[in-house]
Amino acid sequence: MSRSVSASVRVLALTIPPLAALLWVLGGGNYYCDSDYYWHIALGRALARTGRLSGADGLSWAAQQQGLEYVNHSWLADWLLYRLSLLGATEIAGAVVYLAGCLVLLALVLFGLWGRGLLHPGQRLAHRLADWAVILGVWLWLRYTWGNPRPQQLALAFFALALYLLQSAWEHPEHRRCFLLPVLVVLWANVHGASLPLVLGLTGLYGLLALLPPFRRGSLYHRQGAPARRFALLLALEVLAGCCNPYGPWLYGQFFVADAGSTLVGVNEWQPAAWDNAPAFFLAMGLLLLIWLLARRPLLLEPVAPLLLTAGFTLLHVRGMFWWCVCAAAFLLRQAPALRAGLERVADRVSPGRLRPLGRTAGRAVFPLITAAALAAGVYVAPAALNNQFYWVFPPELVAALEQTDPQRLYTSYNAGGMAIQAGFSSFVDS
Repeated sequence: MSRSVSASVRVLALTIPPLAALLWVLGGGNYYCDSDYYWHIALGRALARTGRLSGADGLSWAAQQQGLEYVNHSWLADWLLYRLSLLGATEIAGAVVYLAGCLVLLALVLFGLWGRGLLHPGQRLAHRLADWAVILGVWLWLRYTWGNPRPQQLALAFFALALYLLQSAWEHPEHRRCFLLPVLVVLWANVHGASLPLVLGLTGLYGLLALLPPFRRGSLYHRQGAPARRFALLLALEVLAGCCNPYGPWLYGQFFVADAGSTLVGVNEWQPAAWDNAPAFFLAMGLLLLIWLLARRPLLLEPVAPLLLTAGFTLLHVRGMFWWCVCAAAFLLRQAPALRAGLERVADRVSPGRLRPLGRTAGRAVFPLITAAALAAGVYVAPAALNNQFYWVFPPELVAALEQTDPQRLYTSYNAGGMAIQAGFSSFVDS
């Protein structure tokens, strides 16, 4: 097996355990997502049938009465979700396929682009035991990127790819692959435009880093990368590329806004830090401290800055945790060599020399066994996940009663809007 094929097989194998865990959760009980999924399906269905975006909010009777419009910043993902919803007898099969595909794509980007430090030549599927701290950490962060079948899940993979392209531009100014960023931004703007300003913020962050002179202060140091003009050019191209959507530059006004012009005007996810969100910042601090203690060398500012930026974002927005987890996984993979060296120093101190051959044998056997077990578990539980029930729907008895009374106005809560839409009724507010 050639080195490139072997590396590809190992990267693919690293995606199997988190995928199997996701399928196990999806098939183990009631489906855990909320009713937003049906709202996105309805938007995609309308687009597929008419071939155009309607400015009117046709899913809410209150919005129709007031003539309100809806800015669909995720129209392409909505169309995809609708097409996937047709795969099975119910819409659940499409949700499972979408969530599994987004997770696999994100895992492939992370392990394929940043995981080269884990792919030791000649070891095939084997990993050193010290590498398992990194692998398990990345699997943990992937677990916390799980979410509802929303367009955001696909945008997380775009975010990881954008971060890699920016880091590549910083480390290798002579390379031109960073100019793939505007192409990625065009796709991003139509899949989940509400999160598009995140990549602009990352690019601006690298521009600021390029303006800083090299320094070394205690356990942190900074060295010069690509010139600031490179990131200024990238930022300008990204802003222009982001305008390639049905709404043009007005899309930038939708930065993580549910919608300021429809019946969702009172819905705001920009909320102060709560216990559910704030721990990301402290986890980032703990991760930095652990790596510094094990590596016994100063940390470079460039990989630390995006981690701290997204950690701070978790203090401002309820969904900031997803984006921080992507940065944390990428950071952990970049620090794999330093972590390995530190963990091996610790192992040399606490384990007798006679145990080292046993550790090498275990390193060769553990990963193939985990991969095979995860693959078997995923295949076993996949049918249950694809045929699972969704409890965020109106029960048949309620649907029958509503059809009999034929209500002209159905007053729904925010989270019940998608349930009404799935049952064929116009909601008060969309999900």
